[in-house]
Amino acid sequence: MEKIILSGKRELDIYVNPQRQNLLRCMRIASIPLTPKGIADRIGVSASSVQHHIRKLLEIGVVELSHTEQVHGITAKYYRASHKTVQIGVLGKDGLMEERLALLQSILSRVFNGFSDYCAKESLIETGPRQRGDMLSGVIKLGKNEAHELYTIVRNFLDEHEHDGKEMESWEYALIAYPVTQANE
Repeated sequence: MEKIILSGKRELDIYVNPQRQNLLRCMRIASIPLTPKGIADRIGVSASSVQHHIRKLLEIGVVELSHTEQVHGITAKYYRASHKTVQIGVLGKDGLMEERLALLQSILSRVFNGFSDYCAKESLIETGPRQRGDMLSGVIKLGKNEAHELYTIVRNFLDEHEHDGKEMESWEYALIAYPVTQANE
């Protein structure tokens, strides 16, 4: 999968904006191209605000124009989240670590809060056995080659499943893995 590496302050500022993150999330969950108005209706902001944010996201390549249609004599533009992996350069040495960590914190909080809300709602519904999602944590022992293999397996699986599929449901995820030593405790 093609990668977008956010290397500068301007690109990072565009990407870390909470409203833009919300817009991207909406587009990924929808799995269909949407107009700015369609996005606006889903996330509760004005269409002009969505258009502004889409222009910014187009600049860094995380959103793309899918197609246009004539609707009542007006050309409607339909956008989708691009099928590209975004790397924010967490280990970059450019003085932007605070911005990167703020984005990571925001993403992790959103995923955790969504999972928590999902669990609360599901516990009220008695529908029989169903895959509900899960949170796993622990420490595993990996050699350098195994760590690379694990990353490759996960990345390939995610890449294969980010595309739209009929009768598929969207699953939100956040995965963190890093080497830890006694000094990191």
